[in-house]
Amino acid sequence: MSFDSHSLERLRELGRKLPNSLPIPNAKSSKANQNTKAKLHPIETEQDPKKLFGELIKASSDGKVPAHLLDRLKKTESLNLEKEPLKESFSELDTNQKTVKSKNKNTNNNLLKDDLYISFQRLLLEEDD
Repeated sequence: MSFDSHSLERLRELGRKLPNSLPIPNAKSSKANQNTKAKLHPIETEQDPKKLFGELIKASSDGKVPAHLLDRLKKTESLNLEKEPLKESFSELDTNQKTVKSKNKNTNNNLLKDDLYISFQRLLLEEDD
């Protein structure tokens, strides 16, 4: 794309008049997010059900906990329970795979030994003849 000399000069003039850097809109929102995160109580941010329960007990003077916080505790417990069986099943799969691999190695070693033993027997039989 080409510009005539007048248009090119006009663009250069506008470029000189522009500020050096424009403010980044995300910087303001990230500062606001940091401020709100800093103001949040551990009850609002905790994801571990045991720690959340402890925080709820600490915050309660008479041991009573509001229903919405109990609901949050139940949700975190259910999410935690959903994650645990997955971890257990993955660990079971890993151990099962390791067991299968070791059995396969043992089987392969036994087959190799059997083959060697059979060939050795044949050699012995050939020498006898």
